[in-house]
Amino acid sequence: MTTVDTRLEDRVDRRAGTASLLHVENLRVAFAGTEVVKGISFTARPGGCLAIVGESGSGKSVTARTLVGLTGARSRVTADRLDLAGTDLLHTSERAWRRVRGSRIGFILQDALVSLDQLRRVGDEVAEPLRLHGWGTRRTRAAKAVELLRSVGVPEPEVKALQRPYELSGGLRQRALIASAIALDPPLLIADEPTTALDVTVQAQVLDLLAAAKERGTSIILISHDLSVVARMADEVAVMRDGEIVEHGPARQVLYEPRHEYTRLLLDAIPSEHTRGSRLTGPAVRVRRPVDRDRPVLQAHNLAKVFRGPDKVDRTVVNDVSFELFGGETLGIVGESGSGKTTLARMALAILPATEGRCCCTAHPGRRCLPPSADRYASRSAWSTRTRSAPSTRAGPSARS
Repeated sequence: MTTVDTRLEDRVDRRAGTASLLHVENLRVAFAGTEVVKGISFTARPGGCLAIVGESGSGKSVTARTLVGLTGARSRVTADRLDLAGTDLLHTSERAWRRVRGSRIGFILQDALVSLDQLRRVGDEVAEPLRLHGWGTRRTRAAKAVELLRSVGVPEPEVKALQRPYELSGGLRQRALIASAIALDPPLLIADEPTTALDVTVQAQVLDLLAAAKERGTSIILISHDLSVVARMADEVAVMRDGEIVEHGPARQVLYEPRHEYTRLLLDAIPSEHTRGSRLTGPAVRVRRPVDRDRPVLQAHNLAKVFRGPDKVDRTVVNDVSFELFGGETLGIVGESGSGKTTLARMALAILPATEGRCCCTAHPGRRCLPPSADRYASRSAWSTRTRSAPSTRAGPSARS
């Protein structure tokens, strides 16, 4: 059996006598008569981390949203017990939930692009929990937002706080969500795939931040499919499948000595040195076509992109990049969050005009090279024979710095 690559240290529960902060007993959630969470039970203690793992669709995120009252009006939620430090969460009104969210329960969502308001500044989004709970003045909230962005590894936080979410890379947006969730240092933090959009460098920084919160006594419920992250953070692991918890126990026991067959299957699917080059699931027939080296289908010549930030300073986010892509070939572009990967791809697709350089699509006869001065929307017609039925939404350029 494949084991988790990250070393899991022996953890002694020093808080065995500590009263649980959150109690969940026989929780059930249904939508339109279909039950998606089926009678699960668990507790969360101060200074402890419970990881809930499982495949997509197993009920992890629905469970997380239930704990913050965000399952929606059409859901049906029942439980024998659902309380946070003596507060009944099962019969809580929406008005009361607004007092709980942010101050007593922090929630890190996994989809930063739709979770942040694209029309508001990032600093205002991060400071929203502070405003709703009456913390400080407008000036002190703005300063606190910058401090929070810096704590989660956002470069130039003073500038990023003045930008809109669509002007940041995916990784930076995810970090802004994390900053907002920890703004009031809530005693319970629910993190739904908090490191999904982060590169390994920033991921380590965020995990250190969560570990520090845990040491201060924050209770963490971690929703994740990344078992290496779970191994680093969790004291307990609950494995979900089809809305049920099939295994629950100390992290070392679940990850290294699993008792349920489904848990063993999850662990066996983790890539390792021994599985390199082999399929982790069933066999499949794959036919690889030869790469046509006679003529590239896409050429980028000395592409560069400069964005002007809200502080009126020009920043080069892509600098003198050239590449060729041939028929039947896959080109991988890798780098840390904010390194310019998405900006480069948007220039290659003529979604974003280049400041310098040009891009040539030679996949079809008659296609032309796109100089940096080409109109952003008119030039897109040179790349596609499809007729747009509706005008594109002009959200503005994305400063991925």
